[in-house]
Amino acid sequence: MKRKIYSPIFLSMGLSYAFSSGRHRFASVIAFFSMLGIMLGVAALIIVVSVMNGLEGDLKERVLSEVPHLVITGSSGTIPENTDMSGVLRIPGVTAAMPEISEEVLIQGENTLTGAHLYGISPDKYPVHDILRIDAGSEAFSSLEPRSFEVILGSLLANALSVMPGDRVRIISTSGVRYTPFGREPVQRLFTVSGVYNLGVSSSGSAPMILANMEDVRKLVRYPRDSVSGFRLWLSDPYEVGQVRQAVEKLGFKIAADWRETEGEFFQSVAMEKFMMTLMLALIVVVAGFNMLSALIMVVAGKLQEIAILRTMGMPSRTIMGIFVVEGAVSGIVGTCLGTGLGMFLATHIGATLRLTGLYKYFWAMAGIPVRVDAFSVLVIAISAVTMSFLVTLYPAFRASRTRPVEFLRYE
Repeated sequence: MKRKIYSPIFLSMGLSYAFSSGRHRFASVIAFFSMLGIMLGVAALIIVVSVMNGLEGDLKERVLSEVPHLVITGSSGTIPENTDMSGVLRIPGVTAAMPEISEEVLIQGENTLTGAHLYGISPDKYPVHDILRIDAGSEAFSSLEPRSFEVILGSLLANALSVMPGDRVRIISTSGVRYTPFGREPVQRLFTVSGVYNLGVSSSGSAPMILANMEDVRKLVRYPRDSVSGFRLWLSDPYEVGQVRQAVEKLGFKIAADWRETEGEFFQSVAMEKFMMTLMLALIVVVAGFNMLSALIMVVAGKLQEIAILRTMGMPSRTIMGIFVVEGAVSGIVGTCLGTGLGMFLATHIGATLRLTGLYKYFWAMAGIPVRVDAFSVLVIAISAVTMSFLVTLYPAFRASRTRPVEFLRYE
């Protein structure tokens, strides 16, 4: 029974060459390991990029919950508490706005004195979706009533001061002073710890944060009535702070601070680490591509007589080139498809995979590894691998298409 040749002929012959070893077993072994290298490289890229995306998103959510995304104020450095924020809230990306009084203070526990940043807030205006409020609990926030003189601390600061909910701490203002018969002394007051939050990570570039009722902070630092130091804005995506900042400035407000001033370098280092890891793993795919190039060169060298016969029978050079492009690209396409499937499976089941291999205890203790599989990143990796596989076939295929039949059939 005759084997049917499908049209176009270069596709049929290219697939036939790709899946038949013939007498070129060594070249077939190289092609197989090239396909395996592409598969593992693509899978590793997808896993690492997904983990880095998840880690970056987790850090962005947790670290930037402790740092104001954007703070706006008036030209004098203060702003009326009843300022209309409706125009700001209509800016795309702004999810909430809250008046606050911020002050650098010293906080003293039983045996430790350290610096911190005190924020006077209105608990009823603090966004309910914020991860810090969720972790601290609604009870701790509801206790921040005027004249209650209670505070919420981060777990790292609470541990450094050796305090827990119900204990008392002394907060000393670094700007306010009062006059006594013994001279000037800084304004200070005892506060009760009402709650402790634990975000798992802490801000790397700013002082620890303390939350208290705005009226209590106003009284401590002798802040003018009906004025606040600024309005704190929450953004749906903190990375869009530059665009939001420009829109806020067009409304006539002054920018007091944004998160990039304290945490910008940290997130730049995270982005650089992500880029370098992606680049190093991409070299696995590149090396596999060069292996595929060498395998295809060997295949072309072993089929010179067959190519000469096909050229003698009238096959155009572009068809010859298409045959070997198809033969070489098949390894890349198959390896990319297998690697994409394997990478997405392992990325979405990385916790179970690490438990199975015994490596789970080295990653994030029992909190789990944050993973975010981004469809666009997966698509870019897959398209890049297929494109590279196609490009490395061009040179051997071109050399095959330039074969002169008379040089190889003169002695046949």
